[in-house]
Amino acid sequence: MPAGLAQVVGIDDLSVYVPRLFLPLAGEFSLDRGIDPGKLIKGIGIERMAVPDAHEDAATMAAMSLLDLMRRTRLRPEDIGKIYVGTESALDEAKAMGTYVIGMLEKIYGKGSFQECSTVEFKAACIGTTFALESLSYWVAAEEEGKVGIVIASDVAKYPLRSSGEYTQGAGSVALLVKKNPRLLALEQIYGSFTRDENDFFRPMGCTTAVVNGKHSNQCYLDAMRGAFDSFAAKAKRLGAIAPGEGECITDYIDHLLFHIPYPRMVEYASAAIFRHDWRQSRRYSEIEQELGREPKAQEFEDPEKYLAAETDYARRFAKSTHFLQAFQAKVRDTAKLSRQVGNIYTGSIYLGLASLLEMQKIHAGERLCFGAYGSGCSALFFSAIVQQKAGSVPLRGLVQRLEERKQISLQDYELLHEGKKEESVVMPCKEFALASIDHQGYRYYEYVE
Repeated sequence: MPAGLAQVVGIDDLSVYVPRLFLPLAGEFSLDRGIDPGKLIKGIGIERMAVPDAHEDAATMAAMSLLDLMRRTRLRPEDIGKIYVGTESALDEAKAMGTYVIGMLEKIYGKGSFQECSTVEFKAACIGTTFALESLSYWVAAEEEGKVGIVIASDVAKYPLRSSGEYTQGAGSVALLVKKNPRLLALEQIYGSFTRDENDFFRPMGCTTAVVNGKHSNQCYLDAMRGAFDSFAAKAKRLGAIAPGEGECITDYIDHLLFHIPYPRMVEYASAAIFRHDWRQSRRYSEIEQELGREPKAQEFEDPEKYLAAETDYARRFAKSTHFLQAFQAKVRDTAKLSRQVGNIYTGSIYLGLASLLEMQKIHAGERLCFGAYGSGCSALFFSAIVQQKAGSVPLRGLVQRLEERKQISLQDYELLHEGKKEESVVMPCKEFALASIDHQGYRYYEYVE
């Protein structure tokens, strides 16, 4: 039973919604931007970028993922006690996105059908949904009427045209069903945290695109992930959830590691940082140093720049070492499969990684999954879950086929959609929620198009 809970609580099922449009990064885009396509496909790991159509926004995507989840699991509105939405694509400075979502779902289930369901929006850059999951899991554990909770991640990752972050854009939504005695994952309720004030990524009030300090953001990500991992490891040992023997490490007791995926290569950098950090006290590290040589020590360098250069070189060589490549291929690589075809979806990217493992049927009962969530600004949360016996009974979602059925758009259409200048949808809405209009006060109206 997860530590600290009288009830086993976790993720019972999930649904993913991705827009039906995509822009390939190789070809017209890379040619126009003057970028070697190899840098995009291999360097950052993204092949196709999901693009919202003119009638789509973060709220319609959230509603679509929730509708699919409800239909998959035969949930009724009265079964749901709370809907928590993690997003950094907020549509209003005050009104919670979840109220728009409920309004859309009531067009299917009837007006007032969700009136006893409460909703709130979590904002913490790309970690918002994970904080929502942590919070909601404790509510579900204490809930006495048999109600379940829903956590929705929904975002449009958007950067200025021709900026350095443009090719890491994407869009999509993931809805998680959180309940007692889940079929998929039981949360162990051990959370390692790390927080500090940084300017690595932020979006000032009134701006539609973010300010990104790229290299600094990558370093903040890695620093925060190591800090949250150390916090998790200490708690897991103290609670007896993980008890490494002599020469063993915490990561020896983790079967799959899932990280926030701003772009797929970042999970390689993150996992290399965690494995190297965790393995230093293990017997295998002497074998790594036999292969790579002694790692550089800061106190051995008078010039900080020379130490930084030596450390960067060693980290690069560590990521090519035999021990790391074996661990990465076994525990991390497959989490990025869907992200290569979608791009960054901010708060939902880590759960898109979970969907990747599920669609590839890579997880098995009794395995431990650990999640390393990161939000710029900056915060990290490291937590774990155990795969349940009934996980194999949860139907697949056909995501790989759905992604193949999307429509490729031209660079011109992409740029018009990006700038909000395309009035008509590329693919007219059908059996989906759509933004119908925005009135003179800025209020948004949605409809369900049959």
